[in-house]
Amino acid sequence: MRVNMAIVLRDGQRSKRRRRRIKAAGILAVLILVSVILFNFPDSPSNKIKVASADAAVSSGTSPILPVEVTIPKVPKRLLSTVNVSVKNNDTLYSILRDIKVPPSEILRIASESKEIYDLKRLRKGDTLTLALHEENIEKIDFRYADLEGMLIERDATSEDGFIASRYEIPHSVEETLVSGEIEDSLYSSAMRAGADPKSVMELSDIFAWDVDFATDIRKGDTFKILYETTYVDGMPISTGRILASEMVNKGKKYTSIYYEDSTGRGDYYDEDGKSLSRTLLKSPLRYRRISSYFAKKRLHPIHKKYRPHHGIDYAAPTGTPIETAGDGKVIFAGWKGGYGKYIKIRHNDKYTTAYGHLSQISKGIRKGARVKQGQVIGKVGATGDATGPHLHYEVVVRGNVVNPLSVKSKSRKTLSGEELARFSLVKNAVIAALGTDNATVMAMTEEPAAKNKAHN
Repeated sequence: MRVNMAIVLRDGQRSKRRRRRIKAAGILAVLILVSVILFNFPDSPSNKIKVASADAAVSSGTSPILPVEVTIPKVPKRLLSTVNVSVKNNDTLYSILRDIKVPPSEILRIASESKEIYDLKRLRKGDTLTLALHEENIEKIDFRYADLEGMLIERDATSEDGFIASRYEIPHSVEETLVSGEIEDSLYSSAMRAGADPKSVMELSDIFAWDVDFATDIRKGDTFKILYETTYVDGMPISTGRILASEMVNKGKKYTSIYYEDSTGRGDYYDEDGKSLSRTLLKSPLRYRRISSYFAKKRLHPIHKKYRPHHGIDYAAPTGTPIETAGDGKVIFAGWKGGYGKYIKIRHNDKYTTAYGHLSQISKGIRKGARVKQGQVIGKVGATGDATGPHLHYEVVVRGNVVNPLSVKSKSRKTLSGEELARFSLVKNAVIAALGTDNATVMAMTEEPAAKNKAHN
């Protein structure tokens, strides 16, 4: 019995050694196969992994498997080249992409996909397209179609030849800029010398249009201050926003404007007492002009050579200068009226009526019964009827009586009170403090991804 047990034990040990040898041989075969596959790839510290050593496995059936390093190849990245294309005269999306051998079918898909964000058929001279290419294939198109908006068109990874378009906002900051100065000649030229943005100067004249006639009231020595928003991208100013506050000192009298949005979200300009600067009538229906003939009870007519009343003001201006209606209202006459030539008369309410004569053109849609809004262009300066040169004859009638237009002081459209006035006061205090600083960029607010012809009627 003892002999038989010894034989069984020896047979069991030999069987275990055979199984270990077979396992080691299998591991060795796998390593040889991996070595053959990876033979031609270079070594790199960043792509090595550890695997078991076959020698260690063979040397002992009980000792742990020792690690060895095997190199795994890096997957090469998709190389892209970037090309900036500036749109020239007669360039189209099709012609630009065709020149770099983009298939027509892909061009059509790009145009179709981007249309909901920006129609690339509207490309203009000077626009820039940034193209990312892999060999001759379009991978991405980046197009900034506005100061603060852009569009990215990318190849769709889930489709063989599809594209996906998305809109993005260009990172920018909005800062407050203050410009001030003294008038030497005109407001415009003086403000430009002080460093003001042209758009802000024009808006300033609109804000104070009910109080100051910038053609007749401005005097040398008058002063101005403008606090407005400026948008920056990459540290460069790209656009001017709203005027937040402004100040004019005209003939010793100070006028102040403060922009305020009420609880309903409607914005307007107010004086320091919370009274809207918007009034029933504008001070003047023209922006660029000079007075060539004032309101008078008796004046020698230049054509008829007779003394007669002059019920209005003549503003000399070049032919074609836009004429704006002085206030909201309804057209009660539009057409030819004897010596006034082409003529428009508008009733604003039960108190005010205004009239405009010698027009070269009456705007489309301006006819009897039409409704107009304050500041709407209703016609253009001309010399029709009895006129010696291009000018506008402007009249104001108050409750049936013709009055001197320069003497009219119409009422404010709105006066703040209660909680609105309290909220307004907080805004007012902040901007008035800013107006007291020197010319400069005040603070960062937000950060985010004259005619020469003398004329008479």
